[in-house]
Amino acid sequence: MRVLGFDIQLRTSREIALENEVRSLQNQQAAYAPWGAEYNAMFTGSGTVTRKKALTVPSIYAAVDVVSKTLASLPFEPFRRTPTGAEPATTHPLYVMETLEPSPLVTAFNFRRDMFADACFGNACAKITFKGNGRAASLERMPPDDYWIYPSENGKIYYVWHRRVGAYVQEEILFPYEVLHLRGMTLDGWDGGLDVASNFSASINMSIDATSYGGNFYHNNAAVGGVVEHPGALSPADRQKIEDKINRKYAGVNNVGSTMVLDAGMKFQPVKNNPQEAALNETRTFQAYESCRIFGVPAHMINILDRSTFNNIEMMDNGFVKYCLAPWAQNFEQECDVKLLTNDEKQSGSIFHRFDLSGLLRGDMKSQGEFYEKMLKGFVMCPNDVRKILNMNDAPWGSTPFAPSGTTNVAEDGTIQAPEAPEKPETPGDTSTDKNTEDEPQPGA
Repeated sequence: MRVLGFDIQLRTSREIALENEVRSLQNQQAAYAPWGAEYNAMFTGSGTVTRKKALTVPSIYAAVDVVSKTLASLPFEPFRRTPTGAEPATTHPLYVMETLEPSPLVTAFNFRRDMFADACFGNACAKITFKGNGRAASLERMPPDDYWIYPSENGKIYYVWHRRVGAYVQEEILFPYEVLHLRGMTLDGWDGGLDVASNFSASINMSIDATSYGGNFYHNNAAVGGVVEHPGALSPADRQKIEDKINRKYAGVNNVGSTMVLDAGMKFQPVKNNPQEAALNETRTFQAYESCRIFGVPAHMINILDRSTFNNIEMMDNGFVKYCLAPWAQNFEQECDVKLLTNDEKQSGSIFHRFDLSGLLRGDMKSQGEFYEKMLKGFVMCPNDVRKILNMNDAPWGSTPFAPSGTTNVAEDGTIQAPEAPEKPETPGDTSTDKNTEDEPQPGA
């Protein structure tokens, strides 16, 4: 409801009672939910994968990092429609919150980066705090481990958030319009997106195990490991003594190359084993490609360059923008349009949000120069249009199109001079232009 330019939301007594009922129910049950993931992570072995554990894999961290920081660095702002197109809505109440400071504790870049990093694993949520006039005032990220979605019996959805305030946990129950939610792929359409870490736990665990194996491989100096043969029987004490002595003096990276002295007829038989024979390098490379498939990132974006060339990297960059970044950008744009704009703004389309992806789709300097030249000669762009793309100030003469030299006159100040109209040719038989002379006979003479 809009009164005197303010959006006022009226709730019925039934809605208020339902909210109180949910709050009372959650006070009894919600406290146990967050400990489930913590328990699984600590006591159920390597089968359970959390976001934090998945990010210990270098390829996964690199993929999430490149997606989140690239989207966070792109220009994002509300636009206002004009008769000639659209322009940044710098005077709109949302402009400062969305482009500079979503909340007093975080900048817009860090807020969007954290949101997109969470979204890569399935869900990213932020609480929207409203002013008294119904306009959004701040955005506060909700850590994924601290909230869950609660569906009520009447079909409504609530977000139950355990906010950490110092040493205490404060429970908040939020309606959908109070939460900015970036959702990944979902199976039921209303719940949160699939948890990527859990859904791909087998693949991620293989990456974690390969990394651990590599560390143990070199830490235990497996390359010089072997079997010590003794001609006779050993007592348990003697066996333990020999093992302790060998491991203490010859195991480990710092002891590589040391000389072993054996007596009493003992022989040392080395076990030939190295990372290549164990297929460790190939396994880790394959798992890095698996991480790229999961997050939709080209391999060269996480510095896997064994199959990349200068000819295909530019095409893969464009594919990364179109098939990975653009869907997330549109997801964020529409969520902001739905949750942050007033009903009048949404219905009229006067205000909308946009990411500027054009900078990522540009080619190299030579390709850019050729493109701008064609746009200028084709009267599609003005010099100031190009200067804006290059983050340069407008030129006084740059708002007029430039024409190709030799076809249309261009003045020194950059303006186009219309060509002079050609002289009208003389029409035969036109008495107004015919000049009679005394030597020419007149008609009918």
